[in-house]
Amino acid sequence: MAMAVLGALSASGIVLIIGASVSMRYFAFAPLSFTEELVGLLMTVSFFLALPLVTLRSEHVRISVFVAALSEKYRSLATKISRILGMTFCVWLIVLSIPWLEFAIDRNIKTEVGRLLMYPWMLVIPISIILTMIAFILQRPPTKEPSSRSNLMS
Repeated sequence: MAMAVLGALSASGIVLIIGASVSMRYFAFAPLSFTEELVGLLMTVSFFLALPLVTLRSEHVRISVFVAALSEKYRSLATKISRILGMTFCVWLIVLSIPWLEFAIDRNIKTEVGRLLMYPWMLVIPISIILTMIAFILQRPPTKEPSSRSNLMS
């Protein structure tokens, strides 16, 4: 839950930084130079901090046309397959992100304009993905049947 709160704060930070930069552009004729870099980092961090809780609660975006057409037995099988695929993706992303993180730490990589150290921001990704994988394991099944488009229209 703390990660989701930090993710929400990161999203709020995006609004504040863009607002400050726009204000600086109009009132001081000099926008903040690091706005794009920091907003990009905050957006990534915001997403990855919220991902484990969203996964645990099964609140991601779903495409339920296929699943809604299945019987209960096959719907359960589709849920299990989606969890396995989700965990496989998590393992793949961890395998890719760890060397990337080690490279950033070894080279002390910083952003181009703001000179912000990259590895503290990059560390969020493997931590989040590990917690997301755990969330896939502990995930509760959705409490209601997937809605079809006709149900949403009425």
